[in-house]
Amino acid sequence: MVLTSRANSQDFTITTQRMEFNGKQLQITYDLIGKSKGDQYYVWVEVEKRNGESIKTITLTGDRGDIHEGKDKKIIWEPERDSVFLNEEVLVEVKAEKYVKSFNKGSAMVKSMILPGLGQTKVSKGKPYWLIGVATYGALAGGLVLHSSSVKNYDLYALEEDPSVRKDLLDQAQKQQNMSSGLFISAAAIWTVNIIWMAAVPNSYMPLKNAKLTIDRVSGPGKGQTLLTLQIKF
Repeated sequence: MVLTSRANSQDFTITTQRMEFNGKQLQITYDLIGKSKGDQYYVWVEVEKRNGESIKTITLTGDRGDIHEGKDKKIIWEPERDSVFLNEEVLVEVKAEKYVKSFNKGSAMVKSMILPGLGQTKVSKGKPYWLIGVATYGALAGGLVLHSSSVKNYDLYALEEDPSVRKDLLDQAQKQQNMSSGLFISAAAIWTVNIIWMAAVPNSYMPLKNAKLTIDRVSGPGKGQTLLTLQIKF
C-alpha cells in the first residue's frame, strides 16, 4: 500500500506524515500548513488500484471535507468494507484544494466608505446598490444648501430693523437649519448602516475546481498498532 499527498496550490503545503493499520482501520495522519490561519481548504482522499482503477471509499471519516489548517490531521479508512484487501497494491492519495474568496471584503468595505452601496454592488456582481450612495450624497448636498440658506437668512435677520420681517427671517432660518440637520443625520445614518451591513456580509467562495463540495467532519478512533510501509511523493 503506497501513501502520497498532493497540494493543488502554491499557497499551502499538505504533507502526509504516516499511516498506521490495526488490522481493521487505516489511520492517515497529515499536516496542512497555509499562509493564513483563517484560510479554508477542502481535503479528500483518492484510492486507486495498481492498474489505475479507482476505488470508491465510502468508509472514510475524520479530517476531510471542509478543513482549516493545522498539524496532525487524521483520516480513518476501513479498507475491507470497501472491498480492498491487504494482498492488493493500492495507491492512497490525500489531496487538498484551497477555497478562494469570490470577493475581497476589506476592499468592498473601503468602497462602501467612499460611496455607500458601492461595496454591495461589487459583492453582488453589479446590482445597483450604488444608488444608496447617490441618495446619501444627495442628502448631504441638500443639507449643505439649506445650512447655507439658513446662515444667510440669519444674517439678514440680524440686520433687519422691521420687527415683522425680522420674525419671518428668524423663523425661516430656524426651519432651514432644522431641515439641514435632519438631512445630515439621515446621511450619517445611511452611511453607518451601510458599513455595518457590509461588515455583516458573509464571505463566499468560488466553486472548487477539483472536488465536489460536501461537508463531513467526523472524529476517528485512536492510533493503530501495526505500521505499514510509508512512501511520500512531492
